[in-house]
Amino acid sequence: MIRDGVTKVVQLGYAVGHFANDLCASMWFIYMSYYLINVVQLSQNVAGLCLLSGQIADGITTPIVGYFSDKIECPCGKRNTWYYLGSCLVIPSFLCIWVGFNFFGSQEGKNAWYLIWPAIFNVGWASVQIAHLAIVNQLSYSNRKR
Repeated sequence: MIRDGVTKVVQLGYAVGHFANDLCASMWFIYMSYYLINVVQLSQNVAGLCLLSGQIADGITTPIVGYFSDKIECPCGKRNTWYYLGSCLVIPSFLCIWVGFNFFGSQEGKNAWYLIWPAIFNVGWASVQIAHLAIVNQLSYSNRKR
């Protein structure tokens, strides 16, 4: 069945593309506080600040990316530019959070590491999310330029 001019193949492609988003989000929101407190051994207050730093960065970045992704045309596509830039931030920052680092006994260095990388991750996350979710309106063939 074709609904609104969107075939099952296009629907499946969009659903599969969103799988990575949901996998990453589940890791982030379910395991992050446990990981920071019990594995990295940050204090509960610092672990909470680490999650908060990411959410603040996301809250600032989301409207900015949304605005500019509507206004700026790039050769690789209006949304793709933000998707690629966001992915370039998400991949290394996600690894830096979960792989860890030897801080040579410095608690301040460890605290700074886990405060900064979630913020960087969420800047990239906002770019990927906004670009990805903005495509929803463009999926329908009735919205495409003919």
